[in-house]
Amino acid sequence: MLTIKDFSTALYGLSKAKGYAATVVLTLGLTLGTLIAMFNLNYQILAAPLPYADEEQLVVGSTAWLDKDGSVLYPRIMPSGLIQQFYDKPSDKLSAHALLRYQTLAMTLRDLADSPQVQVSYTTPGYMQMFQMPMLQGRAFSADEDIGTKSAVAVLTEHVWRNHYNADPALVGRKVRIGDIDFTVVGIAAAAFSEPQLLGPSRHTDVWLPWDMNPRQQNISQASLNGWHFYLGKLKNAAERQAFEQEIGPELNSKYQDVNAAIASEAGRSVQFNAEPLRQLLQGDSSYRTLWMLAGSLMLLLIAAANITNLLLSRAAKQQRTMSIQAALGAQRHHIFSQILAELGCLLAAALVLALGVAQSAYWLLQSYAASTLPRLSALGFDWPTLVFALLTTAVMALLFAQLISRQINYKALQQNLQSSGKGSGVQISSNTRQLLICSQVTLAALLLVCSAQVLLQSLDQLRQQIGFNSEQRFQIAIDDTTPRPDSSLTTEQRQMASNLRKDELMQITEVFRQHPAVLQASVSNDAPISYAGTFSAMTFLPAMDNPDHIVESRITTTDQYFLPLFNIQLLQGRNFSAQEVTARTPVVIINQAFAQQLQPDGQVLGQRLYSRQGLAYEIIGISANHNLPDEWSVEEPFRSFIPSNLINNSTLLLHLKPGMHIDKTALNQMMAQVSPNFRAASIYSIKDNVDRVLLSNYLAAAVTTSLVVLSFLLAAIGIYGVLSYSVQLRRFELGVRMAIGARPGTILRQLLSENLKPVLAGLALAAMLLAALWLGLQQTTFIVELSAGGFALPLLLIVLLTTLTSLLSVWGIIRKPAIYALQGQ
Repeated sequence: MLTIKDFSTALYGLSKAKGYAATVVLTLGLTLGTLIAMFNLNYQILAAPLPYADEEQLVVGSTAWLDKDGSVLYPRIMPSGLIQQFYDKPSDKLSAHALLRYQTLAMTLRDLADSPQVQVSYTTPGYMQMFQMPMLQGRAFSADEDIGTKSAVAVLTEHVWRNHYNADPALVGRKVRIGDIDFTVVGIAAAAFSEPQLLGPSRHTDVWLPWDMNPRQQNISQASLNGWHFYLGKLKNAAERQAFEQEIGPELNSKYQDVNAAIASEAGRSVQFNAEPLRQLLQGDSSYRTLWMLAGSLMLLLIAAANITNLLLSRAAKQQRTMSIQAALGAQRHHIFSQILAELGCLLAAALVLALGVAQSAYWLLQSYAASTLPRLSALGFDWPTLVFALLTTAVMALLFAQLISRQINYKALQQNLQSSGKGSGVQISSNTRQLLICSQVTLAALLLVCSAQVLLQSLDQLRQQIGFNSEQRFQIAIDDTTPRPDSSLTTEQRQMASNLRKDELMQITEVFRQHPAVLQASVSNDAPISYAGTFSAMTFLPAMDNPDHIVESRITTTDQYFLPLFNIQLLQGRNFSAQEVTARTPVVIINQAFAQQLQPDGQVLGQRLYSRQGLAYEIIGISANHNLPDEWSVEEPFRSFIPSNLINNSTLLLHLKPGMHIDKTALNQMMAQVSPNFRAASIYSIKDNVDRVLLSNYLAAAVTTSLVVLSFLLAAIGIYGVLSYSVQLRRFELGVRMAIGARPGTILRQLLSENLKPVLAGLALAAMLLAALWLGLQQTTFIVELSAGGFALPLLLIVLLTTLTSLLSVWGIIRKPAIYALQGQ
């Protein structure tokens, strides 16, 4: 039983060994803090309750689009025209349901002078009920605003209300103009609402509008497949999820195949309805990364524990005379154990306080730099599960350390040690223990270094890889286009004339931009090489009209002749568009190298034709370099194509500014007004920032793994040096004798190195076996890591080099002096 006297004695003893105490507290504080942070991160993602009632009953419905051979073309896509039929007649297995569609591009608040852009989602009243949306003011959507009512109402977030409408208390009930339509604000969602981020943590909704008010929904055919659409449901019984899938899936697929039966290129394709548990969709593949981070932090703590074990045993050896006096005065084994435990309790309590501070710093770093890549980071903090984990881990470590030290103490030897003036070896660390400490540290360090090095090298390869375009000083201008839409009564020719006029105005705007002293080049396009919204347009091509089953999906960029030069996109073969081809809408196309090699293995496809579904033939006039910028939609370089178009829907303007130059929305709007009052700059996005956003996961992986590599290497160096140094000190007299009879320093160093390498090589061999087992295990999963020979060899060589250097440092103080110093114990 610990007493206050035990703690006061422990504190007094530690005050006399400040360096030792600081080393233990810092080492354990840093590593334990990292482990606590990673535990909390994994707990929030994998186990913490979601902020929704009956979360286990909430499911997210979407369909996988399957090719004719059964392979998955897209994992989550929706025939939104068909799914509405199931919404109108909901399953009896659901207690609530809703439809949700995310607007791909931001929309503009046109009632405000600065035309801010907001992210919009279209939904039905059940969404706000299922997820218990708290309202700061007003109300959520009611049943009177469900599908078919075409109610022009809106619910805004508190963020939009405060930042764009200055927290106007009278906003509810007033109209705001979003795009071309005036909506009545019926509610302000409180900031406390935790939106289920079905598209990942980077997407937040600013405004919710009724499903009917989606302008695209009115023109979507039943055969159309659309991304970012979901059928949300709350099951009456969570166990009926698969039964719910079977109830909807076959009928939905049958309807889809019926409406596509007459389309040769689509006949035979199918959709597979899946109702994923909400938690599973929200966590995505983040659990793979966070679990590896947890494993890495645990190994760091184990390496630190091996270091601390050496320090504790060394301190116990130095305290043997004090313990001998206590034993001679009648102290029993449990008294000495209590003293050791009290001292460890003081050290670990201080380490825990530091660890909690380290964990809080880790939360801040994650929330600042990883909020767009990992879910639920806003929930990180000191909650009860994390505090209990921290306290239990600290208590277990204290008990294990105390038990380990007490087992090394020979109580009878302590009593005899006083009589021999302390020259005995009552608490020396045995040779086997020292070798075990080195072997365990090497094994853990090798495992962590090799795994971290593999991830680090893979991330660095991606970061070092040259992307196929320049992004510095390039900017994407999102346009607020207030041009009135052509009246439905106009003829096709009249609509085409209006489209041509709009395109001419956009081209004139780019000409005005080029006259600005800050601008090097300007272009107009439906997209940039990497968009601020992370979206892209796609087009289906037929390589041969006589084979409708062979279709190729490509990302499509509709643009002008300035686009490729603006980004310095290299043409490997062929030529760029001409001004005449852009003006005349000539059916020509430039494709990237990946697309060309899909058509022909040698990539020699100039002059060949690609056909649209409508039969229009596009002549391939150029082959561009790959971008080498995989994103969330494709882990490999996707097929890309560029065409000149009459009218670019959702147009954006692209600028290349001179070095050091800047341009703001005011200047852009003034230049646009010279051509047409219908265009305004809604937002300006840096292409460089867009690229960094895509590469953020690689930056995060590189930062985390670099930290793990550095910390594990430093901890291994400290630990191995500590054990070897202690071992050499025990052999000081022996080494002095050997030097006195003629042994040269080099001979002693080689022998010590040979002895020290034995446990190191044993640890490396054990690590190699564990790594091989891990590799075989990964082959049975979908987790993919590109292996690097350097990622295996370099960490192992570093550990051998570390052993060599620490062996030299541990004995250098002895062999560099005459033998008499070692014989005298100096």
